[in-house]
Amino acid sequence: MDKRFFSVSNTSKLAEFENTTLPSSFSQVDGLDMNTLEEVQGFKLRNREWFEELPSEIISLQHINSSLSLPETVCGNDDRVLINTQNVPYRYICSLIITANDGGKYIGTGFFINQRCIVTSGHCVFMKDEGGWARSIQVIPGQDGINAPFGSQISTNFRSVEGWVNDNNSDFDQGAVILPDNTLFNRVRGYFGYTELKSSVILNNSGYPGDKPNGTQWFNAGAPTQVTDYKLQYMMDTAGGQSGSPVYINSPGRLVVGVHGYGGCPNKAVRVRDYFFQRWAEWSRL
Repeated sequence: MDKRFFSVSNTSKLAEFENTTLPSSFSQVDGLDMNTLEEVQGFKLRNREWFEELPSEIISLQHINSSLSLPETVCGNDDRVLINTQNVPYRYICSLIITANDGGKYIGTGFFINQRCIVTSGHCVFMKDEGGWARSIQVIPGQDGINAPFGSQISTNFRSVEGWVNDNNSDFDQGAVILPDNTLFNRVRGYFGYTELKSSVILNNSGYPGDKPNGTQWFNAGAPTQVTDYKLQYMMDTAGGQSGSPVYINSPGRLVVGVHGYGGCPNKAVRVRDYFFQRWAEWSRL
């Protein structure tokens, strides 16, 4: 078996079931949507028991970039749309405040695939040039400027795969933040499913770009320009800070097919495929 796909933990400890499953026939994992909020323009739900006002310095941080590629890029005219993060599925998408091993602070993006598992780019959890594994990551679902409408949690439990941690190979640039409990899920009430992209369909992406007003989430969509074994390429507009954001289809459920992380027009995502499917299923059990 190709060990580049093996799971790696920042604590060096793995659950007994990790890395014991072999790739099987690829099957779809459906997401969970327990939210019933109607999409009404201008309406924003606020629950004061959950709500946090973030310190002002938290939204003036630089984004984390992989050293392997150009930063995420706006391709031609910028047609991104500002998102109301109270709505589905954007409330399942999280702003990440990353404290690197060397003490530097950065922004990134991640998304729920289970009650406690937030998938993101490998270079958001393991940064070779900043000392390796992140020291901690604050997860903020649906961040809206300095507002955290669903609250936040800090995690020190991370996963990636050997192909990223040991080989610094962009084909394996994916990882996960494991939350300490179900608190945030009980507020956002849903998560993305995931599947393998097998046809040319419209792709969607939403995340937290560093070139827009701080802490705001922006959406774009478009068809893939190329699909390879390990990457999806597209001309959707992105910017630094969106690393780790979901590239997903809606057919009819919202299913992630890639993890955005690279620029250059075309911009690129690491493609969800057989071994990643196995790792995500395992990380969802932690």
